[in-house]
Amino acid sequence: MTHIDDRVIELARTALSFEYGEEHFYRHAAEMTQNPSGKAMFLRLAEEESGHMEDMHKLFSAIIGKDEWQRLAAEEAANAHPSKVIAEMEAAVVHRGNVAVADDAQALRMAMEMERRVIHLLKDLSNHTQDTEITRLISKMIAEECSQYDALQAQMDSVLNVGLWLDTPEFRMDGRF
Repeated sequence: MTHIDDRVIELARTALSFEYGEEHFYRHAAEMTQNPSGKAMFLRLAEEESGHMEDMHKLFSAIIGKDEWQRLAAEEAANAHPSKVIAEMEAAVVHRGNVAVADDAQALRMAMEMERRVIHLLKDLSNHTQDTEITRLISKMIAEECSQYDALQAQMDSVLNVGLWLDTPEFRMDGRF
């Protein structure tokens, strides 16, 4: 049985903020990046984000109920651009002094931070359910986010060590290539 409390509702709101904002963020990161391969990678990540909403729908409909989830989703959709989380990420760029254009490494750092936050949110959420099907879905979502984080880390290593962008995945971190 899933325990619904204010923390679960807060997690749902934050998850929605990420899901509605990640595509926008990755498109923004593509604009911030000077390298054409970096732009291509961020645009590919933006396109991948559209498929994540279906998993979020299944997850939160099961945890907080379909009606409450749809109410929260409608509320967040009305305030989706920019979402609160993405606005925070962009404010961090301003704070660091890269207002107009961030360098490639800065864009990657921000993307990695966003993925890290989503991973922690999902792990926190898994503590609020005992349903094995939902736990499996959360694990799948965590694996997808970890894969994106690992790809961003590989990009960061490439940019910082040799300066080459990998605009398409050269490998998969799960070894299934």
